[in-house]
Amino acid sequence: MGFNCAHRTAALWLFVSLAVIATLSACHGPVVDLGPKPPTADGTISGTVRGPEGTSAIDGRDVEVVNVETGERQHTVTNNAGGFTFKVKPGKYRVELSVHDGETLIKKPDVINVNRSDVDANADFIVGAIRISRPRFRAPRADDGLGSAVG
Repeated sequence: MGFNCAHRTAALWLFVSLAVIATLSACHGPVVDLGPKPPTADGTISGTVRGPEGTSAIDGRDVEVVNVETGERQHTVTNNAGGFTFKVKPGKYRVELSVHDGETLIKKPDVINVNRSDVDANADFIVGAIRISRPRFRAPRADDGLGSAVG
């Protein structure tokens, strides 16, 4: 029985010692990590460029994203599916698309607010052709001298 009692006494002392060490270390206040912080998680802005009716993908188009607050710009070109993607820091962004002569933007995204780790996949553009309205040709009118037009 002495053997059992000695083990209990040793275990008790070990427990008490660990409790005292834990208590003393807690009295020194919180631990503050002054080491380098992990980088801020970037957000993602992505979208597509499509032709009229939103059906045909347009590849090879220049797309820029502009941080509205800092003016910082990033540039990319659309892929064969008309898609583009930007990794951006949190902030407000405007997405811009270069249009060719004779084209107009039917749809373009509004200013996008990106928070940490946000993914905004709705920066879509639809490009259409400019419609030129031409006046219809009118036949010249002749005057018969009586004040009424003859046509």
